Amino acid sequence: MKNKLIILSLITIAALLTACGTSRQAAVTLPDGQTTTTTTTGDPVDAVIATLGDWQTLQTGGNITLNAGSNFSSSIQVRMVRDQAIYISLRPMLGIEVGKLLITADSLYAVDKVHKRYVAEKVSLLTAGIPVTVSDVQDIFLGRPFIIGQGSLSVGLKQQVTATSEGSRIVLTANEQYKGYGYAFTLDKAGRIVSLDITPAGGSTADYQVKYGDVRRTNAGNIAHSIKVNATVEKKKLDFSLTFKNIDWNGNVKIDRNIPGGYTRMNAKDLFNLFSN
Repeated sequence: MKNKLIILSLITIAALLTACGTSRQAAVTLPDGQTTTTTTTGDPVDAVIATLGDWQTLQTGGNITLNAGSNFSSSIQVRMVRDQAIYISLRPMLGIEVGKLLITADSLYAVDKVHKRYVAEKVSLLTAGIPVTVSDVQDIFLGRPFIIGQGSLSVGLKQQVTATSEGSRIVLTANEQYKGYGYAFTLDKAGRIVSLDITPAGGSTADYQVKYGDVRRTNAGNIAHSIKVNATVEKKKLDFSLTFKNIDWNGNVKIDRNIPGGYTRMNAKDLFNLFSN
């Protein structure tokens, strides 16, 4: 395992999952390459909302494969407290934790236990000031449509999205978006999410995409148990895939916020130099 790989893996995961922050209205490209501006109202959005259940905590295991110039695979443990925290533990060998990542409402922590170093920064380091919340990042993980900064799609947010239909797909686009990019969710007719696409304004292809699979009906509604992310961070092509095992919902979840003593802190400049090497 290369010297930088653990901390790079943790920060890449965080970067990829918060990268959808910069957006603006743009044409939606459907999976078959055709576009449509035919708007459907009522039933398509209601059907999607009906698949989104409530939850408070989750805990699960899984596996992650990351390609960030070097390949890295590991088993992981994931814990979340809704709207508050996301915790990921890397355990590539015999269940031993070698690194951990914690994303909270305003902070980002990554700890490399092998090389005794850590990152402690504001989440805004990765979101460029766009109001992406912990809830938004959790929805990206789980495959739940959301409105940036306002939470999961709900009856109260229904008027803030437009549904377009083409063949067997439904595309949900937020009516109000951010300068530079547009974001849209593609689902099948049963309300199972297929992808989240971030497209440059005026463009026709996504430069950031999350593909979802193995969508299961759970106590928290439809949840994707497989995700694949393709993106560019600091001009470097990155991708990772993540699979979840069965998820335990609404139990007691421990979020480890401790940074061991004697570790070396990496600053933001050191952090982004990881992507250029």
